[in-house]
Amino acid sequence: MKKKKFTKEERVRYDTLLKQIKRYEKRGVEITLSGERRSPEEIASACAVKEHGCYMGDYVWDEQGSLTEIRYEKIGQETGGTSRKSL
Repeated sequence: MKKKKFTKEERVRYDTLLKQIKRYEKRGVEITLSGERRSPEEIASACAVKEHGCYMGDYVWDEQGSLTEIRYEKIGQETGGTSRKSL
């Protein structure tokens, strides 16, 4: 399978998110994408490209106030550059 080339904007989002995810993983934070453990590269790619929808990070904290988990969940579907508004 051929990898999709990033646009300049996607590359910036990807690189920034990838660095952030790797920092959190070093601290022991579990990170998932749509409920599944994925590599940092897969998560950053899905969030940066927005090809199959947008993702939002849900940050989970323990009772002591420490970040324990980040869950990236799909919140919308990209429509190929056009948007529809509901009335």
